Amino acid sequence: MIKSLKSFVAVVACVFSVNSFAGLITDVERNGVSTTVSFGQSVSWTHNILDSGFALGSAESASIVIELKDDKNDPWYMPFEIALVQLGNFDMEDGGVANPTVAWFGNLGVSSLAKLNADGTLFVQVTSTLGDFIVGKSTLSVITKEVSVPESSSLILFGLGLLGLGLMRRKRQA
Repeated sequence: MIKSLKSFVAVVACVFSVNSFAGLITDVERNGVSTTVSFGQSVSWTHNILDSGFALGSAESASIVIELKDDKNDPWYMPFEIALVQLGNFDMEDGGVANPTVAWFGNLGVSSLAKLNADGTLFVQVTSTLGDFIVGKSTLSVITKEVSVPESSSLILFGLGLLGLGLMRRKRQA
């Protein structure tokens, strides 16, 4: 009985000493809202999640959604348009080509995730390679892994509980 009680107390102590949880940080950037991008033009902005309580190095994964809307009022209206989306340092996994009639969604690749972990920022650029369209808001969602340290009051209560168990055991033996 006492061995199982000791095991139980050891497990509870481990649970209280390291409390891990995943968090979600969402940053909405509105710099590009209602900005019309014509052929060859670009619009860019930077997401900064440091103001949202982001701890450097804690990002596990991230995704971004950029609202794109077709501008059909153009006299040179094209039935198809192409937007080039660049995230951070452009490589094959960070960005791509989009049809501007719908929102563009992408997961961050290794290089952009590393940059986000290094300084909490992500550079985004949308360029028109064919036609014109309207760029709306950009929403960056970051899943973080955080380790919290228990509060001192929790540790004091846990210690008092252990003290009580020890006193009960000593009273039974006497």
